[in-house]
Amino acid sequence: MEIRLELLILFAACGLVTLIPRILPFLLMHGLTLPRLLTEWLSFIPICLLSALFFQNLLLAQSDDYPTLSSLHLAASVPTVLVALISKSLSFTVITGVLSMALIRFFL
Repeated sequence: MEIRLELLILFAACGLVTLIPRILPFLLMHGLTLPRLLTEWLSFIPICLLSALFFQNLLLAQSDDYPTLSSLHLAASVPTVLVALISKSLSFTVITGVLSMALIRFFL
């Protein structure tokens, strides 16, 4: 496989475009103190995003019918939700979900 300069420049540009929205808020907010109400409101964003991703994968859209449950995702969600309730750790929850889905797909 040949590595061309154009591809290296493209990959670097894609990396830069991906990095800017992740680093720019930290640079802009450095040294600023947010109001308590805004900080509390922002604390709900991670759970909202994870819930949206969870239900998006758990429910399968049908073109002319109601959504149905994905049995694979439902089976993987059981240990994941248990770990989330017990540990209250986002890292352990995500790792459990990924491992559960990987094991279910490996054995089925």
